[in-house]
Amino acid sequence: MYNQSFGKLKISCCIDMMFSHLDFYDRIGAVKKCGIDTVEFWKWTNKDIDKVKNMLDENGMKLSIFNIDCTDENLSYDLSRGILNAGRADEFLSALNESIPVYKKLGASAMIVLIGENAPYCEENVLKCLNTAKPICEKENVTLIIEPLNDIDRKNYSMPYAKPVFELLRNVNSPNIKMLYDIYHQNMMGDFNIDEVKENIDLIGHFHVADSPGRHEPGTGNVDYVNILKEIGKTDYNGYIGLEYRATKNDGETFGFLKEADLL
Repeated sequence: MYNQSFGKLKISCCIDMMFSHLDFYDRIGAVKKCGIDTVEFWKWTNKDIDKVKNMLDENGMKLSIFNIDCTDENLSYDLSRGILNAGRADEFLSALNESIPVYKKLGASAMIVLIGENAPYCEENVLKCLNTAKPICEKENVTLIIEPLNDIDRKNYSMPYAKPVFELLRNVNSPNIKMLYDIYHQNMMGDFNIDEVKENIDLIGHFHVADSPGRHEPGTGNVDYVNILKEIGKTDYNGYIGLEYRATKNDGETFGFLKEADLL
């Protein structure tokens, strides 16, 4: 299991992307066998939540994050692209309220929400949505994390850079609304800066890692993850490092970088 030399950093494995050769529910046990006790996934509406809960409990596992979603298929699709930038606050709150019982049942630590596509960034609209959600999140003890995606893989994403997200979150000013800092996406934008990360570590609720180019396991590209993780470990961050990559070999053989960083 984890090396506690840093005492805070935890590892989470995205089972929508990794161990994909196995049945979805069997991936939970496969992750456990690798010495990692937490998983994450994307949509919840295409999964049997009772079965997920049972598999987590049977394997002594936890769930870190999943995406806000809803059972309305059209809105579910729009959420997967992002609706905050369009100012669709009522629909966002509807999906949030529908997702909260799943969050609590599975004991998640956060839910992901995307900003949006195909429009210039509109801070007023995004603030409207997040400020409307803020009292709900604080009352229900739910954490939202918003994620900037690179606009190379995700064409026309409205908010691909980290800095505007940090500025936005300073305005929202809630411990329950933070950022998912995906190092792969920021590196693809040429915008990864470890000093900026450390300066804004209080605003980060989750990290994702994948090497670039390629979005494969660390060690296959140009990102120095061993030293990056060591630097994050020196901060006050006590959340998850999420593994979200397409392995070039057996998934269980891709964790060498975690061992080098004394995390596994």
